Amino acid sequence: MRCAIIIFLLLVGCGGGPSGQHTAIGGVGKNSTNSYYCRGEWHYPQTFYEYDETGLASWYGPGFHGKPKPLGEAFNMHGISAAHRTLPHPTVVKVTNLQNGKYIKLVVDDRGPFVYKERIIDLSMGAAKALGIYGKNLATVRVQSIPSESLALSNYLEKNGNKNGKMKDGRTWQQVYKDEIMVAE
Repeated sequence: MRCAIIIFLLLVGCGGGPSGQHTAIGGVGKNSTNSYYCRGEWHYPQTFYEYDETGLASWYGPGFHGKPKPLGEAFNMHGISAAHRTLPHPTVVKVTNLQNGKYIKLVVDDRGPFVYKERIIDLSMGAAKALGIYGKNLATVRVQSIPSESLALSNYLEKNGNKNGKMKDGRTWQQVYKDEIMVAE
């Protein structure tokens, strides 16, 4: 009887999280699962790739251009990339601007947004331009992860880059994704 109660309590304690099958992160992504503290709040990165959420997107650029991202690569505001509070690095996502139907696939390789909780993703200026968000500052978007491509990219970076996935040939994660991993739709 005591074992049955303990098992019941353990099962009840497991509820409330995302359901369904999860693709465990691999490759260099294993380096991005440590919790971190920013602006008075703890953040706990996911240990799997699955993600599908609709919310506000913002963009960032001039104040961060050239500064290092979490795994050391310099941020290029003109490039195509994004920041997310909890997705593993790297995670490939499809971002759809629900106001005009435009979408792009890009690599999440930075942390943020930390300004307003309503924002679910921060796009580089280049990504914001590609989605038609740049002049508007905010837009409603759907962010969907692509687990198979995320895992393939993370494993490729671990095999062919340094311990943080930085490529010896100077390519960014987005360039590696386009050159080696991207699956056409």
